[in-house]
Amino acid sequence: MSWNWLRPTLTRRLIAALLLAFTLCAVLLLVEDQLDIQQTLATDSPLRQFGSGILAGINEIDDATVAAQVLDGHMRHVNRVREAQHMTQGPLLARLVDADGREAYGSPVAFDIGKGGIGEQQIAGRTYWTYRQDGPRWSLRLAEPALSRASLLSFASWELGKQLLLAFPLMLLPLWIAVYTGLAPLRRFARRLHGLDPRQDLAPLDADLRYGELRPLGQAFDALLQRLRERRARERAFVHEAAHELRTPLAVVATQAHALVQAGDEATRATAAAALQQAIARSAHLSRQLLDLASLDKEQAAEPAALDLAHFCAQRLAELAGVARERGIALTLDAPEHLPAFVDTVALHSVLQNLLDNALLYVGRGASVEVQLAVTRDGLRLAVADDGPGIAAADRPLVFERFWRGAGHDVTGSGLGLAIVARAAERLGGRVSVSDGLPRAGGCGARFELLLPATVLGVS
Repeated sequence: MSWNWLRPTLTRRLIAALLLAFTLCAVLLLVEDQLDIQQTLATDSPLRQFGSGILAGINEIDDATVAAQVLDGHMRHVNRVREAQHMTQGPLLARLVDADGREAYGSPVAFDIGKGGIGEQQIAGRTYWTYRQDGPRWSLRLAEPALSRASLLSFASWELGKQLLLAFPLMLLPLWIAVYTGLAPLRRFARRLHGLDPRQDLAPLDADLRYGELRPLGQAFDALLQRLRERRARERAFVHEAAHELRTPLAVVATQAHALVQAGDEATRATAAAALQQAIARSAHLSRQLLDLASLDKEQAAEPAALDLAHFCAQRLAELAGVARERGIALTLDAPEHLPAFVDTVALHSVLQNLLDNALLYVGRGASVEVQLAVTRDGLRLAVADDGPGIAAADRPLVFERFWRGAGHDVTGSGLGLAIVARAAERLGGRVSVSDGLPRAGGCGARFELLLPATVLGVS
């Protein structure tokens, strides 16, 4: 059994909204009718109008018999009309009394009305609406069976329902046509999506969704395709460049392994073994950086944790102290004694580790590298500054590109360290920049600064 007809659609939703609006309108109109009827019965009752008209006609008649005949004719006519109506609950009763209190005309059901005007009283066990008007010659008393509220509601509902049933199709058809034609561009858009050719490489759809409510959908989808194209291009470039970068150390590994096997003396074997070990270390370092970059590129939420940033930076510097001493580089930390924060430790470690690795690799012997940690008006600032050769101003916009390596030095590297720093900074919700470093020893140096929002602070 198919349940497709139960699935929600915009057409069904609009029709349901129309039905609800019709229902609310019907209820409001019904309440208004009820209030109008009650107001009319209280202030301008049809019974008053009928009684005033009859009494005006017989006030000029002196003869009681003639007056009674005139009233009887009116009553017969009125009661025949009432019997033909659905609202009648019984015949209209009437009494005509002269100025001396003698009855000239009386209905089969005896009743009396003590005061003039509109009223309500029990007659023969039933509730009647009553009316009494006294003239100079005659006093007319009328009694009409009262309609219950249920009867009034039923009558009003029937009359109103007939009008709404006639109006509903006249409103529903234009609405359905408007919805159907209005959603036609969306249906064409869906068919176009189903018919996309994967070989078109995520080309823009440029769909003509002329309606203002649908146009943002096409624009958002084209923007999504644009982001996918850019992401695919980056991934293709990354794979191509990674393969190119891995080719060199692997070729060196193969060459040195062959040289090691073919070496005829101990010195040749030692040289080949050292070169082989260096190539293996470079390959391992490049593979680790590629894995780090891939893990940071994953579309997964960061996992922040509470830590003391001052202690975190001190530990990273302690781990690299031995390498710095071997290269004659001074490592220092300028930070508060404690600085609690709540950050993604993996991403933060990638930032600090790669910035320190870069600094130790490029600054040269006798240089200084300083890690600065401070709270500013804009947030948290973590900087790694040195007094090495620095980076030319023209090259600074390129330093965070993958596999980019500047000229003017003989240091080998993968060109991925700063790309990892930029991606990790995004993961942390901050931004990274490069500027002049420590002004010492005549060198301009380089300064890499990570600025994190103030929301990461204040965790103990």
